[in-house]
Order: sequence, then structure tokens, then C-alpha cells
Amino acid sequence: MFKWPAILGMALGLLVGIPVAEAQLAAVDPGPHTAASGYFPRWYQDTLGVPLELCLSKAVSSRAPGNFMCTLLPNPGIFDETRPIAFPGNFPDESFWMLAETSIADPGNGLSMDVYVAGIEAAFANGVPRLGDQQSFARIRIRVNVPVAGTYRVIHPYGVDTFTVTAPGRRAINMTRDIGIGAPGDFNGALAGNVGPFLTRVGGPYQETNPETGELESFVGDPNLAEPVTGSPFGTNFVRIEGPNGLVAESSLFNLSGKLFTGGIASEVGVDRATYSRDAQRTWISVFANSTPNATLCFRESLDLVGDPPSPCQFEMTGNGNGLFFGQDQAPASLPPFVLITAKDSTTNAAATTQTQELVDIVKVSQARYSWANKTLTVEARSSDELQVPTLVAEGFGPLLQVSGTTQRLVAANVEQPPARITVKSAAGGSDSEFVVIEGTPPGQPTNQPPVANADSASTSAGVPLTLVLTANDSDPDVNLPLSVANLGSVSLGTLVPSGINSVIYTPPAQVAATQVVSFSYQARDNQGALSAPATVTITVRPNLPPVVANDTATTNAGAPVTINVLANDADPEANPMTVVNLTPPPAGRGTVATNGTTVTYTPPASVTATLTASFTYQARDSIGATSTPATVTVTVNPAVAADTLAINKADVKAGSNNRYSWDFEGTTSRPQGNQIRIEVSSTQGVVLLGTAAPSANGKWKLSVNNSTAVVPSANPSVTVRSTFGGVRTGPITVR
Repeated sequence: MFKWPAILGMALGLLVGIPVAEAQLAAVDPGPHTAASGYFPRWYQDTLGVPLELCLSKAVSSRAPGNFMCTLLPNPGIFDETRPIAFPGNFPDESFWMLAETSIADPGNGLSMDVYVAGIEAAFANGVPRLGDQQSFARIRIRVNVPVAGTYRVIHPYGVDTFTVTAPGRRAINMTRDIGIGAPGDFNGALAGNVGPFLTRVGGPYQETNPETGELESFVGDPNLAEPVTGSPFGTNFVRIEGPNGLVAESSLFNLSGKLFTGGIASEVGVDRATYSRDAQRTWISVFANSTPNATLCFRESLDLVGDPPSPCQFEMTGNGNGLFFGQDQAPASLPPFVLITAKDSTTNAAATTQTQELVDIVKVSQARYSWANKTLTVEARSSDELQVPTLVAEGFGPLLQVSGTTQRLVAANVEQPPARITVKSAAGGSDSEFVVIEGTPPGQPTNQPPVANADSASTSAGVPLTLVLTANDSDPDVNLPLSVANLGSVSLGTLVPSGINSVIYTPPAQVAATQVVSFSYQARDNQGALSAPATVTITVRPNLPPVVANDTATTNAGAPVTINVLANDADPEANPMTVVNLTPPPAGRGTVATNGTTVTYTPPASVTATLTASFTYQARDSIGATSTPATVTVTVNPAVAADTLAINKADVKAGSNNRYSWDFEGTTSRPQGNQIRIEVSSTQGVVLLGTAAPSANGKWKLSVNNSTAVVPSANPSVTVRSTFGGVRTGPITVR
């Protein structure tokens, strides 16, 4: 049995090489494909122009009586080779356009082949004959038993495959290469496979008579015999296995199957309907089919042929001269599961085509009604099977219940919307669809209520723009959101412009002499277009008040500039940004001042002998232009403090385990009182602060940091010591 998907099988420890040469086919039957060939292509053609037909003939070998000339593989429940072939009721799940097989017995060296297969195969995607699942492919299969590990070459009619075997034994070489499997119905892939041109037996084709048609048919080989073949594109009409140490096994005999296509066409046939009806008194079967106008059609009710001599025709079908045919069995002995329709167009010498069709009942929907008043859907239907009444189901709504005789009914409640049509399906296979009749009128849609717009109010200062989300406090009874602003009014003071769908920006004048009140109106619109009543927006515009400033103080030493954030204690009533303006200098000889608009930098004299006081003034101006009253800044300037004298008496670092370091520093300062020593070291991260030390009363200071991973010394590290009084000393660090 063929398994999906196609595989490239390998035994454990086996590497499969690409064949050194490949063969291909040339063409495939373009269709249309019919039931006669199971809706597969009737033929494939090789590069020599030889076409082979899908081998479904019941011709029997005269050399092996009782055996077919085609490889027909029975499968219980799917295909019975003793009965006529008809798609899909009795059709092989695997069949072949060509199939060549051989095996090689062990010549005494332990080397043998279980099977070699080269073929063009027809199969079904899901393993069961079904329209739409047809697939074809080219297959090469090699299964070899090897006695020892090593490299093996398999030379065969369609190429050379090389295998590296690491685990010898049964089927140590096990490869299946299927090429061409595409989407169902795509049969072109097999053209690119490794099979082609077709093989044929030495001595030419066999001819046998098809017992079902009486026609003489030609076959490239007899699958019941092992015979020499010819046709390999490489001249290798054999299978030879070559292994290590001179191991060789070979066969030139093949069991070959393939039927030459003679160019005849199959009769067309299509089945429009195959139904049955029955009651307590009788049963009858009706069949509707189509074909060419000159065809003759018939049907039978069993897979087996009927009559003597055997014939596919149990009941003749009547045509209308335009390709439509009807036949009926008014008194079948029993109800068959299917019928087989056979078409034969004798005017074109086309071969007969037989197709199976399952029998189904006739379903008739007598009522499909929807009521707006109570939102119910009522469906009534009946089946033509009045003897064993099948269950009927309305698609999407559920089963019908028997109410009177064979009539079945469904009443579905709470159906909010009527369906356009209803389909009723029977458990016996039939179905019917009808448009739904609508009773009454749909309930009126509720009127869209307008939104409710509420008044807004806000305040600002002259020159300060204001953004208002006008719909923030509005609502819509139907929740038809979002709301947008419509019919926006105008203002008599300043400017008003829309911002997005629900906001506006009001910009007042840069200056107003007194508080002003402006107003405008708007309407809110919902997403259905309904408008609210107008709402009024009131904005109070106050004059822009000047900033309020406070005096500042600062302290510095002679020669040390100080930056003062003079605006830090100032404020603007409207919270507008402020800038330092109108900066006045201190008296002559008491330093200078400068500003960047935000801070003021005071630079004292380079030296003073005693503490002095310097004063200067500034004003603050807001972004609208209002200016504060002057504020005074007073700076106390002390004489410069002399720097202390620093000494470094010890500077060591010791490396420990896990990248840990211990640091030791000692030194002195000439001014211990109020002093603090900062110790900075050079590290792999740059110059970093290692720590600080407070000098003792005698001026000595010390810093120890043990087992630190935070600071890693640089190569040739150094230390810089800084004091509060400006002393600086730099020296090397000893690495221990």
C-alpha cells in the first residue's frame, strides 16, 4: 500500500547519493480526464514518442492463464479485481502506467536485493478513490541486503545510485524516491521523475484480447513473467550491485507491466442525478445523465455485469438528442447502494466509459417561512423514502421532527435575522434548497437621538494660548461616538481655530488693559450626523501680570566667581517663563556681573584684604513681556583662603584572588581643622574617587579599602590627593 507523503527512506547509518544520471518523460494527457481512467490522465509519453495508457485492462495472459496483463492490486472494501472496474465504486487505489520490478537472490556472497521498482504510479491523496484526490508520481525503490559496511553502487535502467553503509544487514540500503507528487489534479510533476523512456520486453510487445471489449490490446511486457528488457537510456537494461572487496550481484530479468495507448478516446459521461423513491407498495429508481448527443447510455445496479453474454446494460436510458439521458427501474428487487452508468459513443469509435453514482433520496422543502412578528423560522420538508423515513436536518438550524405522515417540520425560535434560503439535507444523501418567504416587516430602527452639548468655561492671560476639548463634557444618548465639533462660531477678541475633530485653540491678544470675557458657540455632531443644540463657551482673559521677584544673597572668596540662580525664588502669576533683564553692575572696584538670561554670574575682585559687600539689581520679564520691579542681589566677598600643604607618605595596592584589590594610603596636611581629603586613583575605568579621609588633630590622614572589586588599577597606577582648602598632590602607587 502506498503511504503519503512520498519519502526518501534510509536505514540507520546509511547515506544516499544522488544518481549520476537521470531520465525523464516527455508529455502527459492534457485531458479532459474522465471516469474511464478514474479521472487520471489516460497516458504518459516518453522521449521516444511511446505513450503508455493507465493499465486498467482485464486482458489475461496467455502465458500465465488466469493472470492479468496489468498489475491490478486487490484491496478488500475498495477494489475487487474480479468485478468490472468503475470509478469510484470499484477502482484500484494504486495503478500504473508502467511498472518494472525485479529482485536478486544471494549468489553466495551475502549480497541480495529484496526489490527494485521503477514505475509511473497513480494513487489517491487519502488512500481511497475519490474525485479530486488523484495524484501521480515517478518511483524508484531500492532495497538491498548487504553483508559488510562500505560503499555500494546500484546500477539500474534509470541511473546509478551510490550508498555508504555503516550498519550492514537486511535492507541496509532502503531507498524510495517518489518525484512528482503535487496538488491533487496536477499530473505534470511525474514528467521530471527518474523514470523514462519506458522499458519494453526484448522481442516486442505482447497482444491479448480484452474480454470486456473484445478488442486486441498491446502490452510492453507480461508482469507474470521475468524477462529481459530493453529501453534504458543508458544501455543498462539490468540491475547490478557493486560493493567493497569485489562484491557483485546482478539480474537482467524484470516483471514488466504497461499497456500501449492506441489513440482511442473514452466516451464522455456525467451523472446529473441518481435517486430512489419508495413507499409501502413499491420502490423505483431514476437516473439522469449526460453525454455526447450520439452516445447510447445504460445503467445497472451491481458491480457485476448482467445477462448472458455479460453486459454493462441492465436498463437502457432514453436520450433527447441533445446529450441528456433518462432511465428508470420501476421495480428493483432490492435497493442498491449505487448504480453504474455506462456510455458508448459508437460514431467516434470511443471506448465505453462506466461511472458509479451513489443513490440518494429526493428531498422536497414544502415550506420555508420566517415571521418578523415572533422571529421564528418554520421549515417543512419530506423525503422520497416513505418506508424508512430518514432524518432531515436544516443546515444551521438543526433536525426536523416528523409531524404528519412523512412530513417533517422545524420551528426555530429567536431567529434575529431571516436567512435568504434554507437547505435541508437527508441522512439518505438527498438535499433541497428553497428561498425563505418573509412574513411581516422588520421592526423600525430607533431614531438616532442628537448628542447633548454642555457649556464650557476657561480662563487665560493675555498672550497665553488655550486649548479646549469642547466635547469632553458632551454625551450621546445612542453612544454614536466619537463626537466632533460642528458649526464653530467666532470670537471678537483674539483668534479661534479648530484642532482635530473635537478641540479648538483660542489665542488672546498679547496685551489687554483690563479683564475681558469672550464667548463663542458650537454644536456637537455624532457619527451618524445628528447635531446637538448650540452650546456656549466662555473664556475670561486677564491682563498679563508682571513677575514677582525677591532679593537674593550669596557668599564667595576673592577671585572665585559665583553663579546665582536669581529666578529660583521669583514667580510669575500666570506661570509664564521668565528671563533676567536690566542687570545693573555693582559699584566700581567691587566686581562684575553677567547673565545668560536664567542665572547671574558675579566675579569678585582678585584679592581683598578684608570682607566686603557688593550689591547689584536685576528685573524679571515674562514671555509675554511684563517686567517686574527691580530686585537686589547682595554678595559677601571674603579674603581668599590659602591652600594647605599636602604630603603622601604611603600609596600601595595589593592584588588578591578573584580580581580583588586592597588599597592603602597615608599622608599629612598642614591644616587639619575643617579639612577633608579626597583620594582619586587611576583605574581601568579612568580616574575615579576611591574615598575620603578626615585628618586627625596632628594633620595625619589615612584611607584603607580592602578586597574591592569595584576599582581595578591601571597599568602604572597613580594617586591624586585633594583637600578642602585647595591643596593638591599627585604620586605613584606601588603595586604589591
